[in-house]
Amino acid sequence: MTRSRQLIRGIAATGMALVLSACGGGDSQVLGPKETSTTGGSNNSGWVAGVYKASANFKHLCEVPRTGRSAFTGITFPDKRGTRTNEKDFLRAWTNETYLWFDEVTDRSPAIDSQTPQDYFLLLKTNRTTNSGAPKDNFHFYEPTEDAEAWEAGISYDYGLRLKVYSTVPPRRYYIAYVEHNSPAAAAGVQRGDRILKIDSYDLVTDESDAGLNALNEGLFPSVLGAAHNFELQAVDGTLKTVTLQSAQVESSTVHQATVLETDTGSVGYMVFNSHVEKSQDEWVVAINQFKQAGVSDLILDLRYNGGGLLSIASLASYMIAGSNVQDKVFYEQIQNSKQARLEPFPFLDEGLYGLNKNVALPTLNLNRVYILTAESTCSASEAIINGLRGANVQVFLIGATTCGKPYGFYPEDNCGTTYYTIQLKGANAKGFGEYSDGFIPSTSDNGETLVKGCRVTDDLEHALGDRSEALLATALRYRDTGSCASAVTRSLQKTQGISGSGELLAPETRKILVLDRP
Repeated sequence: MTRSRQLIRGIAATGMALVLSACGGGDSQVLGPKETSTTGGSNNSGWVAGVYKASANFKHLCEVPRTGRSAFTGITFPDKRGTRTNEKDFLRAWTNETYLWFDEVTDRSPAIDSQTPQDYFLLLKTNRTTNSGAPKDNFHFYEPTEDAEAWEAGISYDYGLRLKVYSTVPPRRYYIAYVEHNSPAAAAGVQRGDRILKIDSYDLVTDESDAGLNALNEGLFPSVLGAAHNFELQAVDGTLKTVTLQSAQVESSTVHQATVLETDTGSVGYMVFNSHVEKSQDEWVVAINQFKQAGVSDLILDLRYNGGGLLSIASLASYMIAGSNVQDKVFYEQIQNSKQARLEPFPFLDEGLYGLNKNVALPTLNLNRVYILTAESTCSASEAIINGLRGANVQVFLIGATTCGKPYGFYPEDNCGTTYYTIQLKGANAKGFGEYSDGFIPSTSDNGETLVKGCRVTDDLEHALGDRSEALLATALRYRDTGSCASAVTRSLQKTQGISGSGELLAPETRKILVLDRP
C-alpha cells in the first residue's frame, strides 16, 4: 500500500509530504503569457522571459538567512546567504515546475528590488475565472514557516477562541463559534454564542479610528504570548460579562467532541472534528473505539468548522467510518500538471501512519452511510472525505450549508522563513468526479456530483455543539428517523442580536485575510 503525508488545508493549505523533486536540468519555455521588457525580454539580472533554470539552483538562498534550528521540528535551518532576487528566482522556477496551471501564469521579472518575494509570489498564479465568474485559483497564499509548523503541530498562539464573523465593517458582528478545551477562553467562561462587544476600551461594533482598529485587531489576534486584554461579551440570553484573556500557546483537540446519543432507533455516534493534523489519527482511534463499544449504528460527523489539513488523515478517517465497504478502493486520484510524473491513486488507509497507532490496523465502524454536518468553512480535506466516500458507494447525507469548494492540493514549500502554497494537484474520487469548485450542496436529490442528498440548515450559535436542540444536529437526527428536513428548533439570536447570513469562521491562521475594516 502506498503511504504518504498529504496536506489539504482549508482557506489556505494543502500539501502532500511526498517530497517533490525539482524538474530535471535545462531550460523550458513557458506556455502562458510573457511580461514584455524594453530590453528585448531580458534585463541585467539574467532574467529572460520564458527561460527557466531549475528551482534547486535558488532554493535556500536568502536575503536574510536564519540561523539555528526550528523550535517545532528541531531541524537546522538550511538558509544560505543570497539576495532578494534569488528568493524570487526560486518562486518563479518552482511555480513553472509544479503549479497545476503553470501555462496560465504571466512570466514576470524577479529583479524589481522594491518588490518582496511574498508580493512577487502573489502574482504567480492564473487570473482566469470559473464558469460562475469566481477566481479559478482562490487558494494562493503564504505564511511564516513558524506559523505553518505550529499549525501542523496543532498549536496556536491565542486565547483558544474560534470566531464566527457576520460583518467586519460597522456595525461589526463577531461571535464565538466554539472554545478550545483547556484554553484561556475556556478557563474564563467564554461560551459558544457569546458576542464580542468591546476589547479593552475600544468598541468592536462601531470604532472606525486608526487607533481603535489597530488596538482591536491586536486584541483579537495578539502578536506576542502573555498579552492580556479585557473583553466585554454579550451572552446568548442577553446578559453582559467582562473577562480578561491572556494569550498563550494553545494546543487544540482536533476531535473536539465524541458523544454517543441514544435514540429510539439505536445509538448514534456524534463527532465534532475540526482539523486534519497528525495527532487527529490517534484521537479518531479513541473515538471510534468508544463508538464501537457503544454499538452505534450511525455516525453524525460534524465538519462545519473543519477547514482541512492532511489528506492522509481524511483517508484513514474515511476508512474508520466505512471499513470493509471501502477496503482496497481508491480514495483520491492525484492529478498534477503535465511536467510531473503520474502519482499512484491515494487509497483508503487501513493502518495508522503516525503516533501511537503507527503501522497498527485501524478500528472501523463498517458503516455504509454517514451524516455530515457542513458549513461554508467545510473545506479541502473535509470535502475529500465527502467525495472519497461517495466514490466508493458509501451514502453521504449533508446537513448544513454548501461547502467551500476546494478540490485542490498543495505541496507546502518552505524557503527562507516563509512557507508558500500554490495549487499543484487536483483530486477525483474512484468514479472520476472531482470538479466541485463551487462546493457540495445539500439537496433534495443526489446527482453523484455536487448535489448531495440532505438538508440546508443555518449554523445555530444559540445552542452548544452536541446539544440535541442545536439546529444542525437536531435536523440530522430527525432526517435519520423520518427523512424529513423539518425542524422545530428556533434561534432567538437571529432576532435579538442581528445574525443573518452564513458568517465566516475566523481561526488564528486566517487573521491575515479577515480583519476589522471600515465600510
